[in-house]
Amino acid sequence: MELKNAAVKEFVSSLSESERVSQLFLVNIEGNREFIPVETTACIYDDRVKNEPLLAGGCLFFSYNIASSKSQIKDFVSSINSFYIKNNKIPPFLALDQEGGYVNRLRGITENFPSAKYIADNLTIDEAASLYERQAKAVRELGFTMNLAPVVEVETEENADFLDTRSFGNLEKVLSYAGAEIKAFENSGTGTVLKHFPGNTNTDPHTGLPEIRVSSEKLENELAAPFKSLLPLSSAVLMSHARITLSDQGSKAYKIPEGEEKIPSCLSSYWVTDVLRNKFGFEGLILSDDIFMGALQDNGFPPEDAAVQAVEAGIDVIMLSEKRFGSVAKILLEKAHLSREFSEKINRAAERVIWFKISKGLLTLEKNGLPSQKTKTEGYIVKVSEGL
Repeated sequence: MELKNAAVKEFVSSLSESERVSQLFLVNIEGNREFIPVETTACIYDDRVKNEPLLAGGCLFFSYNIASSKSQIKDFVSSINSFYIKNNKIPPFLALDQEGGYVNRLRGITENFPSAKYIADNLTIDEAASLYERQAKAVRELGFTMNLAPVVEVETEENADFLDTRSFGNLEKVLSYAGAEIKAFENSGTGTVLKHFPGNTNTDPHTGLPEIRVSSEKLENELAAPFKSLLPLSSAVLMSHARITLSDQGSKAYKIPEGEEKIPSCLSSYWVTDVLRNKFGFEGLILSDDIFMGALQDNGFPPEDAAVQAVEAGIDVIMLSEKRFGSVAKILLEKAHLSREFSEKINRAAERVIWFKISKGLLTLEKNGLPSQKTKTEGYIVKVSEGL
């Protein structure tokens, strides 16, 4: 494993800084027929270097990016991969929200996909597992390698109106049914993303900043419990924008440092690094929620500042509902030029993205028979997978 880690580190260090930082972005794209880039590196370097397409590490599909037939979707996906490869860029992971119910990007393309609530209330675990396996197979056959699902928040009075039918219900149902969904998608080759850590309220984060005041016992046994149990099964987790305040200090497990209760979870080093990375031992991708949401913009966290804070907190992938990310990438690189520590955080995030792409078949690790620059022993090389 040491040699493989060395190969990934060397691969990331060999990238241009613009391609390296681009791996940290998941952004929306144009159209649904033929991939068209919307930015070039000129927006980062002010035309001081060769002007070439600026391409994000991940492409986020909304409903308008889904064509009317499976063959058209596959052709669009093929055009994306072909464009990246033709321009000597790392193929992107392709992501969508396929939760079921009203959050269903592939409505009319795959079979009927009910909501989490309906499935947990009406299907047995075996029936649900079979449905998830069929959905997962269909999603992967279309070319998607990341599903921004499932929602694994336990339903409470404080979040029921916002989550609506997106939650499976109580903790027992979440662990059982979400576990079946995660297993089905991960086994199919599509990574799952657990949402939304550490939780939400009935305040819609598209328009306001959720504030969660919770006892240490409820935090440990209700909010955090499903994530702690299910993260070992999943490729990634998506942070919420909620700010968390403990109503007591009775738990030794969670001690929110002074000042952190004022910071949205997706920008908090406590929740991202101290809890997810260190306490839970999670090694997969940690995604921010959309940093253009009103929850951040309208409460003193504009996208450019939020992106810097996200990376500083330990976020690997910054989600943008926008199609352009160059202005944000430029700010990250300017910060990296001033701070070696920040630059190293960008590198580590890019390495995790590359590992995810290897795990989902977009890239491969092959023995190259040549000595690694760092280990001086026969190592591995990262290559684009054939057949994309």
